[in-house]
Amino acid sequence: MSRIYAVEYRYVTDQDEEMAKMRPSHRAFNGRLADRGLLLAAGPCPGTHEALIVVRAEDEAGALALLDDDPFHKAGFIAERVAREWNPVIGLLA
Repeated sequence: MSRIYAVEYRYVTDQDEEMAKMRPSHRAFNGRLADRGLLLAAGPCPGTHEALIVVRAEDEAGALALLDDDPFHKAGFIAERVAREWNPVIGLLA
């Protein structure tokens, strides 16, 4: 049974230009996960070097494993990833 996980990305702060070049492939990767019903929402936290990605997975390790092939992750642009189980009780994801 899959659960919902909120994965926080904390990006490195000195690679903005390189990240901008790779952003289309990062978004395409996320789009493929969304097409498979595994990614429910994703986006940056404005004014920060952080993002939130909401995924379906069996467990915390599985949530992170889904994102292992993210081009940003493979390029070393993510300083930290934290996955937490999330239980939406109201709204579209409930």
